[in-house]
Amino acid sequence: MSTIQFKETNCKNCYKCIRSCPVKAISFKNDQAQIIEDSCILCGNCLKVCPQNAKSVKSDVEKVKSLIDRKFKVYASVAPSFSAAFNIEDVRQLNAVFSKLGFTFAQETAVGASMVTNEYQNLMGKKEMKNIITTACPTIVSLVEMYYPEIIPQLAPVVSPMIAHAKKLKEMYGPRIKIVFVGPCLAKKDEYKDSSNDDLIDAVITFEELEEWIKEKNISLKFDVDTEKKEFFNISSRFYPIPGGIIKSLDKNRKLNYKLLKVDGIERCIEILEDIKSNSIKDYFIEMNSCFGGCLGGACMNSDCKSQVVMREKLISYVNKSAVYSTDNTKDITRVNLLKTFKDKSKKYVLPDKKEIDDILHKTNKYTKEQELNCGACGYPTCRDKAVAVFYNKADINMCLPYMRERAESISNLIINSSPNAIFALNEDLFIQEINLTARKMFKLEYEEVINKNIYEILDCPDICIVGETKNDIYNQKVCYKSYNLVVEQSIQYIKENHSIIIIMKNITKDEKVQEQLYKMKSETVDIAQKVIEKQMRVAQEIASLLGETTAETKVALTKLKKIIQSEIGED
Repeated sequence: MSTIQFKETNCKNCYKCIRSCPVKAISFKNDQAQIIEDSCILCGNCLKVCPQNAKSVKSDVEKVKSLIDRKFKVYASVAPSFSAAFNIEDVRQLNAVFSKLGFTFAQETAVGASMVTNEYQNLMGKKEMKNIITTACPTIVSLVEMYYPEIIPQLAPVVSPMIAHAKKLKEMYGPRIKIVFVGPCLAKKDEYKDSSNDDLIDAVITFEELEEWIKEKNISLKFDVDTEKKEFFNISSRFYPIPGGIIKSLDKNRKLNYKLLKVDGIERCIEILEDIKSNSIKDYFIEMNSCFGGCLGGACMNSDCKSQVVMREKLISYVNKSAVYSTDNTKDITRVNLLKTFKDKSKKYVLPDKKEIDDILHKTNKYTKEQELNCGACGYPTCRDKAVAVFYNKADINMCLPYMRERAESISNLIINSSPNAIFALNEDLFIQEINLTARKMFKLEYEEVINKNIYEILDCPDICIVGETKNDIYNQKVCYKSYNLVVEQSIQYIKENHSIIIIMKNITKDEKVQEQLYKMKSETVDIAQKVIEKQMRVAQEIASLLGETTAETKVALTKLKKIIQSEIGED
């Protein structure tokens, strides 16, 4: 499992981690950042800068608790920066805190630092190396092994204070004890797993993790200590966590043979390594710390550590107080093998040729040097560096923010300008910010004439002002703009996110004319039908009148005839 882990749902495509990574050991695929483990030097910059807290560190706390529960003798090697990280003013409090957590014994890693300083001093006395680069910082060691393998001969062939102290503890208390390193350094979580360290360290926990554990156990850091207890090692080695701390621990009475140089911050360290690579530097003893402020700027310092100045003051105060009851017995340090060999861990890449890079650049509309903005938003210093990363599948083609913005605006403008509806975009003060092609044609407007003009200089519609004041939308209202001979179906929407107003109009003028003609036709048809009905009624009435007269005359004639016939029958 990777030392640095990502919470997938939190990654927001900001590329801040890639920008901060000095060796670009972070790939970006499927909208998610991923650590490239065999390229990562564990400087911890990505942890420090991530605005979403999308990255976390693999914890060994449960493993340590398990060792304690299983009754192993567990010894803590505590980085000397603990005095700056926690409110501990007395070295004798250290063992008491760890005892309450279940540890058998705790001691400062400064014991190992004293041993390492002595080795550095011996190397300087021999004057056999072109330059001596200190190896207390595992990130610097990884940086050289992975990216500057030609400089490996200039790394001091000495183990780190953590390993030196572990060897010392094993020698003093037996090979079966369990050793846990506690400090602010992320890279220690990888260093202790190195096969060359012979499984000396069983786990590494950070100051952040220690702080949580202390809170979980509800342990107070203020209590009485054993006033008789003393620590026996070189006091100056406690300065290791601050820039120049290693140099400060050197015995200036011994012949140094080298010029002394302290460098902190990974970018400055890379600059010096470049100088060493180009043979510009010779006869230097170079103390390198990857973190600004040395170990006090470690990626896994606990939450109380905010000011470098305050932490430095706390550490110096602690060292000065400790000097009262500490004894310098550097000469009596039991000898253990502190030799360290380093490996070339560099990856051999075959760089893409110019055509392959150009083909990738063309996919983001970069055809000329002027179009290569080199803005660095993607995390890479130049567009061509990013194209190389794309070639090696470390970066996504769409990580170019100017290209994506241009593309989004292009697609957005295409959609808006292809719309058959007229669209106006207003600010909260009803000034026109954007108008699409359909609107310009519909109202016979020129773009330059209307931009930044008040909408009421163009259109007279009370509904626009109502939406601006009430922030309530009005949908599908029929509005007649007589001065433009237009009838539209209009919707007005207030956009809360950017305090703007969008007006969308569908031209229904032709539909209205068709409806008007249809209405006129229907009205005329009704009129004709009414006239036909009236005429038919008149004809019917006339026919009825004629039939009535004829019937009456027939009745009179038939009645007379009947009477004549009856009279004749009567006579007979």
